[in-house]
Amino acid sequence: MYKKLTAGAAAIVLASGLAACGGGSEGSSDSAGAGDVSMGFAQVGAESGYRTANTESIKAAAKTAGIDLKFSDAQQKQENQIKAIRSYIQQRVDVIAFSPVVETGWDTVLQEAKRAKIPVILTDRAVDVAGVGVVDQPLAGLLAFDDEVGSEE
Repeated sequence: MYKKLTAGAAAIVLASGLAACGGGSEGSSDSAGAGDVSMGFAQVGAESGYRTANTESIKAAAKTAGIDLKFSDAQQKQENQIKAIRSYIQQRVDVIAFSPVVETGWDTVLQEAKRAKIPVILTDRAVDVAGVGVVDQPLAGLLAFDDEVGSEE
């Protein structure tokens, strides 16, 4: 069941990334959907039309799929993304996704997610970390996490 939940969240991230080609309003912290799967998404910010459309498509796809989305806008600040990720860990979401604002400085928070056995999906940017089991492709990142932590049925 664990793999099905996280694979569903990964599909939402993939689908919304492909659909991010329209306009929309600036993202803010909110929750959409009311499903059994929860996903924390720490967006880098709203620095471009693409990013705004990406935010809106993630929210829409999560709502359509019935995923309980916890969303935060980091406003181009790594410390805001780290704070959001830690909040998602404390809330025990099923999966965390984010577009990292920078490549380095993620080791500690990603280890925290790994210890909590919460998969982390990078949506469209890479991170430079050692031994965490996360890569820059959504489904591959999920699979790498499963290899490191193991799945729960």
